[in-house]
Amino acid sequence: MNRLTLCLSIVCFALTACGSEPEPDATAAPQAAAAKAAKAAAAAAAADPIARMAKAVGNGKPGAAVVIRYEFASRPAVGTPTQLQIAFVPNAGVDAMDVFVNGMDGVTLAGPLSASFSEVEAGKPYLHSVSVLPDRTGVFYVTVVATTQIGNSSLSRTFSIPFAVGNVLPAQQKTAPQTDAAGEAIQPAKGQETTKSG
Repeated sequence: MNRLTLCLSIVCFALTACGSEPEPDATAAPQAAAAKAAKAAAAAAAADPIARMAKAVGNGKPGAAVVIRYEFASRPAVGTPTQLQIAFVPNAGVDAMDVFVNGMDGVTLAGPLSASFSEVEAGKPYLHSVSVLPDRTGVFYVTVVATTQIGNSSLSRTFSIPFAVGNVLPAQQKTAPQTDAAGEAIQPAKGQETTKSG
Protein backbone atom coordinates (compact mmCIF):
# COMPACT_ATOMS: atom_id res chain seq x y z
CA MET A 1 0.00 0.00 0.00
CA ASN A 2 2.87 2.30 0.77
CA ARG A 3 4.20 1.84 -2.72
CA LEU A 4 0.80 2.58 -4.24
CA THR A 5 0.55 5.82 -2.26
CA LEU A 6 4.03 6.82 -3.30
CA CYS A 7 3.34 6.09 -6.99
CA LEU A 8 0.05 7.99 -6.90
CA SER A 9 1.77 10.95 -5.25
CA ILE A 10 4.44 11.05 -7.94
CA VAL A 11 1.84 10.82 -10.75
CA CYS A 12 -0.27 13.60 -9.20
CA PHE A 13 2.79 15.77 -8.72
CA ALA A 14 3.84 15.23 -12.36
CA LEU A 15 0.35 16.02 -13.66
CA THR A 16 0.15 19.13 -11.53
CA ALA A 17 3.54 20.34 -12.71
CA CYS A 18 2.62 19.80 -16.37
CA GLY A 19 -0.49 21.93 -16.13
CA SER A 20 1.02 24.74 -14.08
CA GLU A 21 3.11 26.33 -16.83
CA PRO A 22 1.36 29.12 -18.76
CA GLU A 23 1.23 28.57 -22.52
CA PRO A 24 3.48 30.88 -24.54
CA ASP A 25 1.84 33.46 -26.75
CA ALA A 26 1.21 31.89 -30.16
CA THR A 27 2.24 35.11 -31.99
CA ALA A 28 5.48 35.54 -30.05
CA ALA A 29 7.31 32.72 -31.85
CA PRO A 30 6.77 34.07 -35.41
CA GLN A 31 7.58 37.62 -34.29
CA ALA A 32 10.76 36.44 -32.59
CA ALA A 33 11.76 34.48 -35.70
CA ALA A 34 11.12 37.50 -37.95
CA ALA A 35 13.14 39.77 -35.64
CA LYS A 36 15.97 37.24 -35.58
CA ALA A 37 15.93 36.99 -39.41
CA ALA A 38 15.97 40.80 -39.76
CA LYS A 39 18.87 41.03 -37.33
CA ALA A 40 20.78 38.35 -39.26
CA ALA A 41 20.11 40.16 -42.57
CA ALA A 42 21.35 43.45 -41.10
CA ALA A 43 24.50 41.73 -39.81
CA ALA A 44 25.08 40.13 -43.23
CA ALA A 45 24.64 43.50 -44.97
CA ALA A 46 27.13 45.08 -42.57
CA ALA A 47 29.60 42.26 -43.21
CA ASP A 48 29.05 42.36 -47.01
CA PRO A 49 28.43 45.94 -48.23
CA ILE A 50 27.45 44.78 -51.74
CA ALA A 51 24.86 42.21 -50.59
CA ARG A 52 21.99 44.68 -51.06
CA MET A 53 23.20 45.85 -54.50
CA ALA A 54 21.51 44.79 -57.73
CA LYS A 55 23.40 42.77 -60.32
CA ALA A 56 24.21 44.41 -63.67
CA VAL A 57 23.10 42.60 -66.82
CA GLY A 58 25.96 41.27 -68.92
CA ASN A 59 25.87 40.58 -72.63
CA GLY A 60 27.13 37.42 -74.20
CA LYS A 61 27.89 34.11 -72.55
CA PRO A 62 27.59 33.49 -68.82
CA GLY A 63 30.77 33.22 -66.79
CA ALA A 64 32.21 36.73 -67.04
CA ALA A 65 35.59 37.31 -65.42
CA VAL A 66 34.02 40.09 -63.33
CA VAL A 67 30.64 40.49 -61.61
CA ILE A 68 29.19 44.00 -61.52
CA ARG A 69 26.75 45.12 -58.83
CA TYR A 70 25.27 48.60 -58.42
CA GLU A 71 23.12 50.81 -56.22
CA PHE A 72 21.64 54.29 -56.66
CA ALA A 73 21.85 56.56 -53.60
CA SER A 74 18.24 57.62 -54.28
CA ARG A 75 15.62 57.03 -56.92
CA PRO A 76 16.69 58.83 -60.14
CA ALA A 77 14.53 61.91 -60.86
CA VAL A 78 14.40 64.40 -63.72
CA GLY A 79 16.85 67.27 -63.19
CA THR A 80 18.24 65.84 -59.94
CA PRO A 81 21.68 64.24 -59.86
CA THR A 82 22.05 61.03 -57.86
CA GLN A 83 25.10 58.96 -57.06
CA LEU A 84 25.48 55.56 -58.68
CA GLN A 85 27.86 53.27 -56.83
CA ILE A 86 29.25 50.39 -58.88
CA ALA A 87 31.08 47.42 -57.39
CA PHE A 88 33.41 45.36 -59.58
CA VAL A 89 34.08 41.89 -58.17
CA PRO A 90 36.76 39.96 -60.10
CA ASN A 91 36.72 36.17 -60.31
CA ALA A 92 39.73 33.94 -59.80
CA GLY A 93 42.55 34.44 -62.30
CA VAL A 94 41.95 38.15 -62.97
CA ASP A 95 45.13 40.20 -62.53
CA ALA A 96 43.79 43.72 -63.29
CA MET A 97 40.67 45.55 -64.49
CA ASP A 98 40.00 48.66 -66.54
CA VAL A 99 36.43 49.99 -66.56
CA PHE A 100 34.63 52.62 -68.60
CA VAL A 101 31.15 54.00 -67.78
CA ASN A 102 28.95 55.52 -70.50
CA GLY A 103 25.45 57.03 -70.51
CA MET A 104 22.88 57.34 -73.26
CA ASP A 105 20.80 60.12 -74.76
CA GLY A 106 18.77 61.67 -71.92
CA VAL A 107 21.36 60.93 -69.22
CA THR A 108 24.36 63.04 -68.24
CA LEU A 109 27.13 61.37 -66.27
CA ALA A 110 29.60 63.31 -64.13
CA GLY A 111 32.69 62.27 -62.27
CA PRO A 112 35.42 59.87 -63.34
CA LEU A 113 34.02 57.77 -66.17
CA SER A 114 36.95 55.35 -66.19
CA ALA A 115 38.98 53.57 -63.55
CA SER A 116 41.84 51.11 -63.40
CA PHE A 117 42.37 48.51 -60.71
CA SER A 118 45.68 46.65 -60.65
CA GLU A 119 46.72 43.59 -58.67
CA VAL A 120 43.12 42.71 -57.83
CA GLU A 121 42.01 39.96 -55.45
CA ALA A 122 39.32 37.47 -56.46
CA GLY A 123 36.02 38.07 -54.69
CA LYS A 124 37.00 41.48 -53.31
CA PRO A 125 34.71 44.36 -54.41
CA TYR A 126 36.34 47.40 -56.02
CA LEU A 127 34.04 50.44 -55.80
CA HIS A 128 33.57 53.30 -58.26
CA SER A 129 30.96 56.11 -58.23
CA VAL A 130 29.52 58.44 -60.84
CA SER A 131 26.75 61.02 -60.75
CA VAL A 132 23.69 60.34 -62.94
CA LEU A 133 21.49 63.25 -64.13
CA PRO A 134 18.42 62.30 -66.22
CA ASP A 135 16.84 65.11 -68.29
CA ARG A 136 13.43 63.44 -68.88
CA THR A 137 11.24 60.56 -67.78
CA GLY A 138 11.71 57.14 -69.31
CA VAL A 139 13.73 53.97 -69.10
CA PHE A 140 17.50 54.41 -69.41
CA TYR A 141 20.71 52.43 -69.25
CA VAL A 142 24.19 53.16 -68.03
CA THR A 143 26.66 50.99 -69.92
CA VAL A 144 29.79 49.65 -68.26
CA VAL A 145 32.64 48.09 -70.24
CA ALA A 146 34.96 46.02 -68.07
CA THR A 147 38.26 44.86 -69.53
CA THR A 148 40.00 42.22 -67.45
CA GLN A 149 43.61 41.14 -67.77
CA ILE A 150 44.21 37.45 -67.19
CA GLY A 151 47.85 36.58 -67.71
CA ASN A 152 48.93 38.02 -71.06
CA SER A 153 45.42 38.27 -72.52
CA SER A 154 42.54 40.66 -72.00
CA LEU A 155 38.81 40.17 -72.21
CA SER A 156 36.22 42.96 -72.52
CA ARG A 157 32.62 42.53 -71.46
CA THR A 158 29.76 45.05 -71.64
CA PHE A 159 27.18 45.34 -68.86
CA SER A 160 23.96 47.37 -68.61
CA ILE A 161 22.58 49.10 -65.55
CA PRO A 162 18.89 49.79 -66.25
CA PHE A 163 16.83 52.39 -64.38
CA ALA A 164 13.50 54.17 -64.74
CA VAL A 165 12.86 57.87 -64.18
CA GLY A 166 9.36 59.03 -63.24
CA ASN A 167 6.18 57.02 -63.56
CA VAL A 168 6.86 54.95 -66.63
CA LEU A 169 3.89 53.11 -68.08
CA PRO A 170 4.52 49.69 -69.64
CA ALA A 171 3.93 51.11 -73.15
CA GLN A 172 6.58 53.78 -72.48
CA GLN A 173 9.23 51.29 -71.43
CA LYS A 174 10.36 50.68 -75.00
CA THR A 175 12.86 53.31 -75.99
CA ALA A 176 12.18 55.26 -79.16
CA PRO A 177 14.43 54.36 -82.10
CA GLN A 178 17.34 56.67 -82.78
CA THR A 179 16.76 59.19 -85.56
CA ASP A 180 19.06 60.86 -88.05
CA ALA A 181 19.31 64.62 -88.69
CA ALA A 182 16.20 64.49 -90.93
CA GLY A 183 14.16 62.82 -88.18
CA GLU A 184 14.04 59.44 -89.93
CA ALA A 185 14.40 56.33 -87.80
CA ILE A 186 17.79 54.69 -88.07
CA GLN A 187 17.46 51.00 -88.88
CA PRO A 188 20.17 48.76 -87.44
CA ALA A 189 22.20 46.92 -90.06
CA LYS A 190 22.93 43.23 -89.68
CA GLY A 191 26.58 42.53 -89.07
CA GLN A 192 28.49 40.75 -91.79
CA GLU A 193 31.79 39.06 -91.44
CA THR A 194 34.21 39.12 -94.35
CA THR A 195 37.58 37.55 -94.65
CA LYS A 196 40.34 38.71 -96.85
CA SER A 197 42.73 36.19 -98.25
CA GLY A 198 45.82 37.40 -99.70
